[in-house]
Amino acid sequence: MKNAATATGATVGFDAGKLVKGRKRMMLTDKLVNVLSSRVLPVNAVDGLVAIIFWDEVTAAHDLLGQVQVVFVDSSFNGVFREHLAQRYGIRVKKPAHILVEKANFYIHAWRWIVERTFAWLSANRRL
Repeated sequence: MKNAATATGATVGFDAGKLVKGRKRMMLTDKLVNVLSSRVLPVNAVDGLVAIIFWDEVTAAHDLLGQVQVVFVDSSFNGVFREHLAQRYGIRVKKPAHILVEKANFYIHAWRWIVERTFAWLSANRRL
């Protein structure tokens, strides 16, 4: 998420790969798109490592996360985050690969767009 040119602070970083100064949003939702927790981070934060810290903090606060069996993620969370959840919590981490709709160079995967759709809803209703 790009920032205003004057944005500063601990939650602002620079992503050298995308050449973007801004913030990264991390969100944990259930299958019904209920937001369980969210976090704003600098864009240069490493997804897998930050996700481990985020998951451990959220798990300590939410009793329901002890019953989670499968977590759906994108490819940036597929390495150390996957290993951490498997070893510490016995949770399977899956990257959705089943294609529901294919249009030109765009693919819609099952379960993949839940968090992105939630970000879109929150951006459209910013007073939340």
